Amino acid sequence: MILKRLHPAQLERARQLLAHEGAAGSGDRGATTAPGRVYDKLHAHLSPIVGEAGVQLLFVRSAKLAQGEFAWLAEVSILDGSTKLRDSLQSQDPAVATESAAALFGTFFTLITTFIGERLTAQVLRAAWPTIEETPPGRQANERQR
Repeated sequence: MILKRLHPAQLERARQLLAHEGAAGSGDRGATTAPGRVYDKLHAHLSPIVGEAGVQLLFVRSAKLAQGEFAWLAEVSILDGSTKLRDSLQSQDPAVATESAAALFGTFFTLITTFIGERLTAQVLRAAWPTIEETPPGRQANERQR
């Protein structure tokens, strides 16, 4: 299966985690440091399942797929780790950094869900972010509030 489109629920999932980490971040730089923290947590929790190389390669593939919308992502090699991701995001306009990070992680979540399944992906995310109440993909946020 070729990923042709970012799943909207995965994009929302990415935005939710980035917002959470941005709020936990340091002041004005929260939007550019949040992606590094999200990457670090995902790497730590997914490495036991798919291996360090598996996590890195899925991020490289995600950057490649997301670069169609955000060309600067072509310069980012996630193999360089979260520090390179943070540095690259800090050189972008804050709005571009926020949207491109959401696209990158949304694409990653789409890929990893295809690879390990929704249930295991949700378990990993709950382990990494136990305080976040997640809206299951495919379910609208306003449905959750009912």
